[in-house]
Amino acid sequence: MVSNILSKLQTTSKLKYNLFESTEALFIELENICRELSKEIIEENKEEKPIPIKIEKINDYEFIFRIGADVLIFILQSNIVRLPDDTYLSKSKYLKEDVSLRYFGQILIYNFLSDTLTFGRLDDPGYLIGRILLNRENKFFLEGDRKIVFNFPELKENPVSKEKMRDLVEQLIVSALENDLLAPAFHDIMLISYHQKLEHTSSMGNPQKIGFDFFAKNRE
Repeated sequence: MVSNILSKLQTTSKLKYNLFESTEALFIELENICRELSKEIIEENKEEKPIPIKIEKINDYEFIFRIGADVLIFILQSNIVRLPDDTYLSKSKYLKEDVSLRYFGQILIYNFLSDTLTFGRLDDPGYLIGRILLNRENKFFLEGDRKIVFNFPELKENPVSKEKMRDLVEQLIVSALENDLLAPAFHDIMLISYHQKLEHTSSMGNPQKIGFDFFAKNRE
């Protein structure tokens, strides 16, 4: 039994540890790219009124990119996950030949309205517009907004590079900015309690994003 435990520690546990380090490095690179982009946008803006742009580091596992009326929240998941056997990726020849390639580090990117954070509107929805899955060969698979996902190759042909990450961040920003707010039906907000009025004045009307076409299945 002891030898079995030791074997697991030397293989799977070591794999997960190394994979988390790679995912953490990618997360740091994404933060640096966001800082570079924010600086470039500010310098390029010729209007007298500055565009509201700000990078906020919450902790080692989360940072926020505020841009205009939108916010992108980047979250590094601390746990390494393995894809279920019934996913189409797991059934691919690439992953079938080496089970260790089916372990992934995860980075999640959510889109919220900037006012949601500013006014602490706890009931406002956020949208997972991007999930990066990184394996031990430093190749990544992207899930999220369909029009972004289809601009990147399948896992086997998709190694991480700074150019790809820069392109991804730019597309995430554009996708967030292009998706407008949809007004709720009048009857949905016609009757409220006074408690709702006191607690949710800044979010009356409960606007929600439209236009995201999420991808989390086979691309075919």
